[in-house]
Amino acid sequence: MAYHSKVKSLARITGRLGYAWGRFLGYLKGGGAWEHDDYWATTIILGTAYTARETRSAWTIGVGGEYAFTNVVSAFVEYNYFDFGTRQVAFTPQVVGLEPAFVDVKETKSVVRAGLNFRFGG
Repeated sequence: MAYHSKVKSLARITGRLGYAWGRFLGYLKGGGAWEHDDYWATTIILGTAYTARETRSAWTIGVGGEYAFTNVVSAFVEYNYFDFGTRQVAFTPQVVGLEPAFVDVKETKSVVRAGLNFRFGG
């Protein structure tokens, strides 16, 4: 049996603490996160035999830097680590006659983000 997963959405609430050297800001961040996942298990003969869906919570930490090219435009790069822990997920059978299945899912992820910021107003 092959197990598959897909992240449907990822949200986080973080705070950051940093120090500025001229136009560069270096920072550390931390907080909480939530993720909505879809899971499914397949076999060659039966196709999709089991499915599951859940929302998980996590803690997150990260580090990043932002540079202000002008008073209006800045760019940032940051690394974020998410730890969702290990949780037992109940899989629902999609084929008549199969018993429910339970699978321990351990989930962590690393995310690198980069972007441009434009400031408007005074």
